[in-house]
Amino acid sequence: MPTRKRIRADERQRQTHLRLQGLEVARIYTGRLASLRRRELRRVLTLCRELDDPDDVPAVLERELNEGYLLGWWEKLWMTAGPKSAMATAQELRQAKAAVEENIWTHALRSYAAQRAGENIVIVTGTWKRTLVNVARNIMAESLGIGVEKLAREIYRDYLAGLELWQCRRIAQTEALIGMAEAGDIAAKTLEVPFTKQWCTSGNDSVRPSHQEVEGLVVDEDEPFELPGGLLMYPHDTSLGADAGEIINCACACIRRPKA
Repeated sequence: MPTRKRIRADERQRQTHLRLQGLEVARIYTGRLASLRRRELRRVLTLCRELDDPDDVPAVLERELNEGYLLGWWEKLWMTAGPKSAMATAQELRQAKAAVEENIWTHALRSYAAQRAGENIVIVTGTWKRTLVNVARNIMAESLGIGVEKLAREIYRDYLAGLELWQCRRIAQTEALIGMAEAGDIAAKTLEVPFTKQWCTSGNDSVRPSHQEVEGLVVDEDEPFELPGGLLMYPHDTSLGADAGEIINCACACIRRPKA
């Protein structure tokens, strides 16, 4: 039966520190993703410049854009952000059992990163393609008779000016925090120490109402947290099909304590 327990200031501070470390990793990987996407967009726009009819540009963008680099980007992001969270979880449970070597959970985290990338790369790239196709169509609607060369230049300019960093930052922050959450779960299972889980929000004014409702809630290690958008085993968990609205831009964390 879930109970509720007040979160100590030092516990929340420790989780905030971890989150800030994760966001710093996300900042670095935002830049890397932006650079990769610029290169890929330039490649495809070069192909578009060979067209005679600008109306064919959206179809080329849809067909040719390829983000195979996301597989490596995803794994490196998770393997940078995740181990710190895994170590913190091990330290939370250390009083019950000595901490294990980090490489014990590294393989599991890398495998899960590859799995998540494989499952989501089509969705992420599909969103990017739709964005660029809409940019192209809007430019053509506003500039009737525009030539292919100018259209290609304006697609690149408009995307970089208004959408690039916002999209890349959202992806990187979401995946860094999901990776940290998954790493914490993997570490806890590796230790094989019975534990309870407590939902810890950031404690600031931006906490969404559904997460404020479960603030301080304590459940058993095998119990999910029940939120309006679905069930989550821990904040940022995607395994039980919770709505994206419960995961994206979430700043919550999970505190694990060994059972008495």
